[in-house]
Amino acid sequence: MKIGIHFITFTIIIGILSLNTAPASIVTDGLVSYWPFDRGYFTNKTVKDVWGDNNGTISGNPEVVPGQVGDALAFGGIADFVNLTTLGDFGRSIGTSSFEAWIKTTNKKNWMTLVNTHGAECPNWGLELNGSNDEFGIQIMDGTLHHYIGIGGQNSCGISRGTETVDIFDGEWHHIVYTNDYMINKGGTSGNGKRIIYIDGVSGSTIDHGFGGNNKIGFLPFAAPVHLGARKFPGNSHGHFIGMIDEVRFYDRPLTADEVIQNFESTEPYNVAPKGKLSTLWATLKTK
Repeated sequence: MKIGIHFITFTIIIGILSLNTAPASIVTDGLVSYWPFDRGYFTNKTVKDVWGDNNGTISGNPEVVPGQVGDALAFGGIADFVNLTTLGDFGRSIGTSSFEAWIKTTNKKNWMTLVNTHGAECPNWGLELNGSNDEFGIQIMDGTLHHYIGIGGQNSCGISRGTETVDIFDGEWHHIVYTNDYMINKGGTSGNGKRIIYIDGVSGSTIDHGFGGNNKIGFLPFAAPVHLGARKFPGNSHGHFIGMIDEVRFYDRPLTADEVIQNFESTEPYNVAPKGKLSTLWATLKTK
């Protein structure tokens, strides 16, 4: 009898330890769109948004290759990019949002775009590497990450920019999270907020500032598609990414530092039930 009790106790302990050491699940609170780039989620030139309704369209011939989590897309730097659509009404939420991706590259000399959307004026938002393309033309800054956001007013667009030197060009996988946390003050003509860049779970550049004007300002739906791996304005694509991109996600809120770590430590490929159903991501049960 004692042997039986001991065996049951041992089994329970092992079960608890197994749960505690299970692979971390990704954060789903506020998740809008998610492209894992695993082989099962491609149909010809369409790449599936496994969480939302924003299937992407592939241009060029990026390859499906082993990634940081499951598979990834390898971009050749010539004509390869993915049109992620305008993401519906998501542009209105870009002031309180997060973008996340794993990247792998050795190119620290040529200007290239990780993600971007650029309307004729606002919205204007994105991440670029090794330089920037702004009103002064292409500015080359080797080994840097450049981030920017446009805050729109009547017939105007104020752009807040930030650039930092980063050590992510070593041919290893690196986790990038870009969060925006802005608030428009009562009356709609001023506001304040901040942007944070996290690299491999560690917060780096933080831009904290106010903004204002004579007209009402705010964030609008994207007037042009979001492009992954290139900047496409006005009409032609350039600044093509050279390297691999994996696990691309958008959230309609800024992730916390703990949530960034949670996603950084998540190592299992996507395994969530269809949208609207009870969702399971490996060992963890969640409801969307």
